[in-house]
Amino acid sequence: APQKGVTYDPRFLLAGVKLSKDDSSWRSGFFDKNSFVESLAGWAKTVVVGRGRLGGIPMGVIVTENRPADITSQEKLVQQAGGVWFPDSAYKTAQGLREFNREGLPCIIFANWRGFSGGQRDMFDEVL
Repeated sequence: APQKGVTYDPRFLLAGVKLSKDDSSWRSGFFDKNSFVESLAGWAKTVVVGRGRLGGIPMGVIVTENRPADITSQEKLVQQAGGVWFPDSAYKTAQGLREFNREGLPCIIFANWRGFSGGQRDMFDEVL
């Protein structure tokens, strides 16, 4: 279970994680072991979209990233905070939902977006 105020990789929540180098220390995630595959990982990094199996049933999944964005990235103009829907992450979410619908996949959304501030700076940075 995530601890309050501590950042974590949401992929561990979905896919599980090895706690040490041997396989005996596996902590399972939401989906079946080795079934989660992330889509569109290279962009809109404040949201994670992918597919996995839950009890053998294929599903789509969308989860918010709560870790801060990579401040060393050369391609970003502004740092994007985790848990906030920016225009690119909102588009990525919509694209994922559209693909899951076309494929007939049920979808689960782990929505822990923290909302947004409607201040002038947020509107200038196009925060949704």
